[in-house]
Amino acid sequence: MLRAMSHRSAPDPLRVCLVSASGQNVFFSEILEALGGTLRDRGLAIEESVDCFPEAADDLVYLFVPHEYEPMVEVLAHPSDVQLSRSVAVCTEQPGTRWFETACGVAARAGGVVDINALGMREMRSRGIEGAHVPLGYVPSWDAWGGSDDRERPIDLTFLGAYTERRAHSLAACAPALTLTERRASIHLTESAQPHTAGNGYFLSGARKWRHLADSKVLLNVHQQELAYMEWHRIVGAIANGCVVLSEQSPETEPLVPGEHFISACYRDLPNVLEALLAEPERLSQIRQAAYALLRGEMPMANSAEGLLSEVERAAGNEVPPKRPVGVASATVPMPVPPSARTPEWEAYVTHTGETLPMRMALKHLVVGMKGIERRLDALAADKDTEPDTVEHLGPELESPRVSVLLTVHNYADHVGAALRSVAVCELPNVEVVAVDDASTDGSVGAIRAVCDECPWLPVTLVRRGLNQGLPAARNLALEHARAELVFILDADNAVLPQGPSKLADALDENPDAAFAYGVIETFDVNGPVALMNWHHWDPARLRHGNYIDAMAMIRRSALEAAGGYSTDTVFAGGWEDFALWVAMADAGMSGVRVPDFVARYRVSPHSMISLSNVDSTAVWSALLRKHRVLTQS
Repeated sequence: MLRAMSHRSAPDPLRVCLVSASGQNVFFSEILEALGGTLRDRGLAIEESVDCFPEAADDLVYLFVPHEYEPMVEVLAHPSDVQLSRSVAVCTEQPGTRWFETACGVAARAGGVVDINALGMREMRSRGIEGAHVPLGYVPSWDAWGGSDDRERPIDLTFLGAYTERRAHSLAACAPALTLTERRASIHLTESAQPHTAGNGYFLSGARKWRHLADSKVLLNVHQQELAYMEWHRIVGAIANGCVVLSEQSPETEPLVPGEHFISACYRDLPNVLEALLAEPERLSQIRQAAYALLRGEMPMANSAEGLLSEVERAAGNEVPPKRPVGVASATVPMPVPPSARTPEWEAYVTHTGETLPMRMALKHLVVGMKGIERRLDALAADKDTEPDTVEHLGPELESPRVSVLLTVHNYADHVGAALRSVAVCELPNVEVVAVDDASTDGSVGAIRAVCDECPWLPVTLVRRGLNQGLPAARNLALEHARAELVFILDADNAVLPQGPSKLADALDENPDAAFAYGVIETFDVNGPVALMNWHHWDPARLRHGNYIDAMAMIRRSALEAAGGYSTDTVFAGGWEDFALWVAMADAGMSGVRVPDFVARYRVSPHSMISLSNVDSTAVWSALLRKHRVLTQS
């Protein structure tokens, strides 16, 4: 598909065609458009082609991002040798990555090469690949701010980038600087293996992204890996919208000066620097204005025109052979291929059993079976003297609760008090707690009562079971005693953050069609922050690859009841109850909404139920596949 973007400014000027793939990441299109605009300003005619290279001509040069284009189209849509000789390869990736290697392989055969980062260009030159460093600069269409400090910025911290473990750890470490105050975060992590196209409603791009940055005070920039690298596209976009950049230390930052145009810190210090920076609004304003003035006044994209033009002219110097005989195609055939989806996780259990599968299946069945035998023995031992379930109301009576927190506990005396205290200090009014003690044999009940004495303002309904019946049954029992339409699920070893319930309740108010809302969760262990959970957006198709939403979510009571509550089928024992619920809801056409802010904390422990669930998943997937078509629908 080929369409003109502008009229020629002179007779037969050199034409530059921006070639992209329909399935490529949209931010590479933003870079191409910025480069194309620079060439247009210098009198060149700019065209666009999607999923194919137009027929080579003496007045035509191509501009494309090789590592994004070639994997997204069939080989027949790749540039021919002639077309590649008249192409300028645009390189944007960090040395040491597979994407950079792909770009280098194409750049070595291209007519011209540009790299937006000096580090990448230097590495290419060391391999004998000539080209020009073409830095990104001010692009008027990226500016949704305009330079006025009168704009309200409701988002204190934002992050935009692909998920890596080191990034997740850094964000988790930054959570206390935000969650212990009335600050707001907006975390947008993506999977690098999945392209994010212009039509993706979740991925921030174009005008939505620029407005988002104009609404944000600080952008946190953390490198994907240990090798430091300046992420220019992200940083230029932030500065153009007055969002102050707090970046992990990077080389090649000129002409930006650390401390003047952005803040630079080592990886481990980023949380402390963030907290200090957010506490100084005047300092933020100074950096914002200084960086914007430099970008707009001294770093316009026009400054990069000479280097870009030289590479375009170098590519244009390669001749186009005479046309071949009529009837023989002289241009590549467009055959776009959508990005292939990952193989669903359940297929591994259907087609690849592995030598250890029987052993893992037997081990899990043994553990689950022994747990069931223990419950039956407890019932037999108690016989007729078994105590019935009891209900006790602690704290004040709440007439119309807004949210019911469903707290379940079985032998977590050391942690349940902290979980209950986290609810007591949450900012959302009219919250009640329904605490179900699933026949604990330690001091869990005493710990609950002690917190109720400490926090007499907290309404708690304490349900004590005479016999242990398992987590899903305990949650369903809590639901029976809940009175609010919105319920929040809380396990005894986790904690909700002060603003968590209100953020989730607001999300459900704003999305009346959503059955549940979930937000970013900081995971932690005895040593402190570990990583993040719940960072994926809601996508039913992703359930085919396993669970990505923790139990700590806010659910409409009516939706939970319509889905049948939590399944008590023993096949889901050991941590799969939550996943079974999300799959059942998706299968019924229900949807969730993700809040891109921190809402809770999750304790990571080798003794947690998820350890058992990871032993073997064969029976779980088999049961889910029998019940729910959503897991097999493409």
